[in-house]
Amino acid sequence: MTQAGDEGRAVAPGRPPVTQFDRARVIGTLKAAFGQGRLTEDEFDARAGQASAAQTRADLAALIADIPAGSAAARPPTAKDARIGVLVILIAASVLGVLVLCQFDNILAVMAAFVAAATLVVASPVTVGLMLDARHQKRTGGQLAGIGQSSGPHYAGRGGDQDR
Repeated sequence: MTQAGDEGRAVAPGRPPVTQFDRARVIGTLKAAFGQGRLTEDEFDARAGQASAAQTRADLAALIADIPAGSAAARPPTAKDARIGVLVILIAASVLGVLVLCQFDNILAVMAAFVAAATLVVASPVTVGLMLDARHQKRTGGQLAGIGQSSGPHYAGRGGDQDR
């Protein structure tokens, strides 16, 4: 069975598709390796392009196979990061509330209100994303399921191209 956009590749029935999250994690690892000097700019560009077009988890795993495990500088978000985001939202909402209730009318108060409102607009979706990602990390044990491994109940026996 071939799906549109697979460029002639057969997709095994029942195999979970590669998600944008999977691709983003691999590209993040490639960025960290590039930042550490493990990849040249051309290698990074080529591998990032291949990651964007990857159709299987084996394709993604091959792109980071030569990068030592744990060498990625970026760490996955934790519940602490989400709590910090909630704290930032609470502080910004408090500042905005005080400024609105006290009705300060000088330029400094207006600028502070603008910054607090912008912080609320930006921090809210970022914090929700951190919460969801931290929850995902907790549920998957911090592993990108299916990338470079075939463990776990949902991906058992689905590693590599031997399963068709």
